[in-house]
Amino acid sequence: MDALTLLGHVSNAYRSLKNLAIEATIITESGDENSNQRNEQLVRFFYATPDCIRYERGGKKGTVQVADGKQLHTSFSGHRGLGGGPRYSSVPLSLMPRLPHFFRSQFPLGGGDEAFLFQGIDEHVVAAQILREEEGCHVLSVTFEAPPYANLIVSGSAILFWVNAENYIVMRLEGEVGHRVPTEDEITWSRHIVTIQKMRLNEQLPEDTFHFTPPADATLEAGGQCGMGGGGGGFVQHSSDGQRRLEHHGSHKWDGDTLVEHSKWKIRGVSLTFERRLTFSADEKELHVAERIMGPKGEVESSCDLPVD
Repeated sequence: MDALTLLGHVSNAYRSLKNLAIEATIITESGDENSNQRNEQLVRFFYATPDCIRYERGGKKGTVQVADGKQLHTSFSGHRGLGGGPRYSSVPLSLMPRLPHFFRSQFPLGGGDEAFLFQGIDEHVVAAQILREEEGCHVLSVTFEAPPYANLIVSGSAILFWVNAENYIVMRLEGEVGHRVPTEDEITWSRHIVTIQKMRLNEQLPEDTFHFTPPADATLEAGGQCGMGGGGGGFVQHSSDGQRRLEHHGSHKWDGDTLVEHSKWKIRGVSLTFERRLTFSADEKELHVAERIMGPKGEVESSCDLPVD
């Protein structure tokens, strides 16, 4: 049996599942020879066909996700949001492109959305090879097609899968992934290892497995979003001919009563940095805007007052 045929067996095995219960450890390692961080977490995952899941990640930064066939409910321990208390959100499944924890070849290592259901693992494969047999498992090396945003997420190597030789269930996967912040050159690498410790296939699950009750003191996040004191993000965009690339990374925060925005752009290979400060007048009838723009050969400043009332 070749590797692609084996991956097809894996995909079919998950498509035929009725119920699944898993306990697994997730290990994430990052850093270099001078500094290294390692995190190991025990998680539990339950599945019932076609669209019910439950994912439990304990600890101070714990998470519970429950898809009950109609809604995806997510609750967070007291580490998010203003005030630091527990929060939860509910989103209709009809608005979601997919359920969490289904395998995606663009993100084979998850990074908070680790895969436990491997339907479609045989799709978008560039290369696959069976390396060896180990403790009742076929060990495979698999390389998948790079995602469109591969310039931000870089696969360090092929992904290794340990596939149970009897039932074709994935018992372990590991690999490296690199992340690059838009407009920056440095790539941060991390290693991910997911290992199944306990597993039950097609056994009846308790009736309340996919029931969700918000914590008594939890706050509902409007629209599934969490209020924060600041934030940021970025993107990479290509021109229609693919020859020019635009990169952006921005953030904002409060400095007293002044909203401060920082953004960095890389356009045609030129890096530009913007700082914008927005402050309302005492009577809140004007907004004072001060801007500083920094380029490779200097900087300029400007300001204006904008009537708002």
